[in-house]
Amino acid sequence: AAGGPMWGGKRKSSELRNQEEVLRPGEKLVLSADCGGTTTRLMLYRVDPNEKVLPKTPAPGALLAEEKYPNIAFKSFEDIINLFLSQDCGVKSAQPSVAVLALAGVVMNNQCRFTNLDWCISGHDLSTKLKIPRVELINDFVAQGYGMLTLGDDEVQKLNDAVPQPGAPIACIGAGTGLGQCFLVPDSRGEYHCHPSEGAHGEFAPRGAGTDFTQIDLLKHLKVKLNGWNRISVERVVSGTGICNIYEFLAYMKPEKIDPKVHRNHLARPMDAGVIASNAWPGSLCEHALKIFASCYGAQCGTTALSVQPFGGMYLTGGVTKRMAEWLLEEGSFLSSYYDKGRLSALLEKVPLMIVKSDDMGQRGAHLRAVQLLQTEMEVQSRKLFEELDLDQSGTVNLALAKQKLGEAGAKKLVDELDTNQDGAIDFEEFRQGFSKLPDSILRAIRPPDEVEVQMSKDELVAPASRGMDLRRDANLNEMITTYQNRRSRRKSINPFEDRNAPVFKTVLYKLRLDGDVRKPTDWLKRDYWVNKVGGICWFSTTEKRAMLYCSKKDLAKALIEIVEVPADSAYKHVFRITPNHTEGKPFSATEFAAESAEGLDFWISQLRAMQSEARRQAAEAQR
Repeated sequence: AAGGPMWGGKRKSSELRNQEEVLRPGEKLVLSADCGGTTTRLMLYRVDPNEKVLPKTPAPGALLAEEKYPNIAFKSFEDIINLFLSQDCGVKSAQPSVAVLALAGVVMNNQCRFTNLDWCISGHDLSTKLKIPRVELINDFVAQGYGMLTLGDDEVQKLNDAVPQPGAPIACIGAGTGLGQCFLVPDSRGEYHCHPSEGAHGEFAPRGAGTDFTQIDLLKHLKVKLNGWNRISVERVVSGTGICNIYEFLAYMKPEKIDPKVHRNHLARPMDAGVIASNAWPGSLCEHALKIFASCYGAQCGTTALSVQPFGGMYLTGGVTKRMAEWLLEEGSFLSSYYDKGRLSALLEKVPLMIVKSDDMGQRGAHLRAVQLLQTEMEVQSRKLFEELDLDQSGTVNLALAKQKLGEAGAKKLVDELDTNQDGAIDFEEFRQGFSKLPDSILRAIRPPDEVEVQMSKDELVAPASRGMDLRRDANLNEMITTYQNRRSRRKSINPFEDRNAPVFKTVLYKLRLDGDVRKPTDWLKRDYWVNKVGGICWFSTTEKRAMLYCSKKDLAKALIEIVEVPADSAYKHVFRITPNHTEGKPFSATEFAAESAEGLDFWISQLRAMQSEARRQAAEAQR
């Protein structure tokens, strides 16, 4: 919702429900995360392990909760997940069966040294502390690679007529703030698995026809700029940061072509490629910079295609790619360099080349990998239990044999759940299909022990790559933290039995959740709101079992109160917005509320404005 709060810490439902209420028979909870350098987005799904993963389709599962958190507001990554699972996901004591966390850093042995905050994260430690049986860490661009498997034909823009070959390798490369690369290959069952690549940190190879030494001079310039190292990585040129590096080089080489206004903007935001892209008019330094970038990007994509031979598809993703997609195609430098591979140029014509239109690949990919992991876990566990119960090794399990292992009650439960043809014996296919419906007490009794991971020290883990200071990013981060802390600081507990907190009037309102969609009824939280005797707006948190103060009468004095026009397909029609103001003058994030009727909306608006007028009058008198 426009003007609404953006950062996590709120639940999707007005009260925590038990897992039994949330899950259908056989379903499991699955946690996935897309963790960037500054924010972490957590998602909780309910998934039927027996539902097939289909190509070109998002992974199965229903999203129960999704929240976003600023990393710097927490002491550890574990604290973020704890807050989400204990308070913000809508499920009481949520216990996911698996978790897949996509992290901005190099993952080694299921451990990662995290970008920016330099946290050291261990999947094994998180599994133990959070009581999640399997926690898998993957690189954030690997998650993008898994996301490619969910793309429909209408979610990509084809750049050639090559047809993807089933079972062939797939490659993904994406220019954003940095340059990401990964590739996917199928296993013996045809299930694709994504593998990380740090090819973007290989050497930048200058190109140029005849006596055109521009890119060679660019290489020399960057070697001087970056402390005289004997190599420059591709990412220093092919990325958003790379565009800025190229512009700086051209400005140094051709100062007579500098546009003073553009250059001032660049100096104010030296890592913002948008300054260059938005001023790339014909003949300008900015246009020249983008042409060099496009040529180098195309060359790197071609080199990657030669290395992997991704006849299953070569996908281009990333924020810079998406924003410059049309320019890359129309200008021509990108495709010209991509296909310019000498004797093997013809090979690249057989590689399907596509630009990804969607921008949620990391989230989709992390969830897909989580579903894959869940299904693998269920397969391993079901096979393990079946072999434990097949005491006579006949290939079936019957009631008499099961009693020896599980006792009479457990054996009867097992047969009742799994003997679908009611012949008194359970073969492995019956067992596998119904395995997820078994009680957790049985599963815990037979779950194989975890493999012990070899823990690596901080020094052994690869340190995250630094891309330098970004003033705009740092400003956005500060704004994000302020928004988050403001929202949390408004959660002030009150004693509802104090006379001052008794309601003058009280009604039901629906509050739009953070980052909510007005069209989805599940994104509106039903709550009792009241105005107390001293003019504060209060509500009762069924999650935390306590009354809370939304804003005081003093906060309301400078608040913005407005009726909101919503789309015709909004779940609720009678919506208003309050943007409270802290008594120190610092604005809080706005909140959207919906009344149940037009009369209810009119009542709240009239009461709020009357209370606001009274608060302003009292504030003016206090200043006299």
